[in-house]
Amino acid sequence: MRARGMLLGLLVVAGCSRGDAPVEQPAYDASLAKTTLIQALETWKKGETRKSGRKTPGIRFVDDDQVAGMKLTDYALEEPDATIGLHQDVPVILSLRDAQGRKIRREARYQVAIGPAPAVLRTDR
Repeated sequence: MRARGMLLGLLVVAGCSRGDAPVEQPAYDASLAKTTLIQALETWKKGETRKSGRKTPGIRFVDDDQVAGMKLTDYALEEPDATIGLHQDVPVILSLRDAQGRKIRREARYQVAIGPAPAVLRTDR
């Protein structure tokens, strides 16, 4: 009976441990992240966001103002020389125009993923 208890205990402990080595994440390329953000914003500014996902490689761009039909007339990175890090919010000043032609200035924050597929996601909403 005692041997069964010890055997059961060993099986539980062995089943809980993982022998796999941790998966190493690829290095985050801050320069590529900045280029990806700028490409996504330039594509919106040109009115071509629907086409951007079909390019190779396509950039997935998610922004509520863009989905709502706002036109991007200009933008500025708040800190243009700052390094963009993984899971870091990047502040951008947006100059927008709504359907009635009114000018709107808004601060937005984006996170940029570069792999496995490039994506720019608005995070301040």
